[in-house]
Formats: sequence, structure tokens, C-alpha cells
Amino acid sequence: MNFGLLAAGSVIAMIPCVILYVALQRYYVAGLASGSVKG
Repeated sequence: MNFGLLAAGSVIAMIPCVILYVALQRYYVAGLASGSVKG
């Protein structure tokens, strides 16, 4: 197996997920904070 090619492919596959998480991070934090408040 070519581990260099496998590592490069996995990094390329992760990039869109990381960009999406960074772009929507404020909504994740707001949703977690509002969900943890009782009442």
C-alpha cells in the first residue's frame, strides 16, 4: 500500500469538513449553550 497517497487522500477528504465546521462554529456553540440551560 502507498501510505503517502492514502494520507494525502484522507487530508484532502477532511478539508471540506474542517472548513464547514469553522464556518458554522458559532451556531454549534449557540445551540449547545441553549440546549444546556434548564427551564
